[in-house]
Amino acid sequence: MRVYILDRRSKSRDQVLGWLSEDKRVIELKAFEDYIQFIEQIENSPPDFCIIRLGQDDIPGLQAADMVRQKSLTIRIIFLSDNRDYALDAFELGVHGFLLCPLTKAKLEKNLNITQKEM
Repeated sequence: MRVYILDRRSKSRDQVLGWLSEDKRVIELKAFEDYIQFIEQIENSPPDFCIIRLGQDDIPGLQAADMVRQKSLTIRIIFLSDNRDYALDAFELGVHGFLLCPLTKAKLEKNLNITQKEM
């Protein structure tokens, strides 16, 4: 599977990248800090999953997710956030997961496994 991450450099992003790079199902893994580049990459080569950070002023996560939805309804979206207040907005967009930080490898794997079964 192809996985794209929209998140600025942080310890949690590095953890997610490390965990996903160990997953044998992941054939392509890319991280973006700029949501415009993120959307352009999706247009050129759609992923199976997008992991999008919410709650960062420089990354409009809900807007980016809406743009992903406009490109394709088959791309699975999982949100990461430090704040549970974004959960309702996230699910109203029809996303497949909402992970509250601090994140654990088990939470990420469980979410990927659940959404993978839907594919």
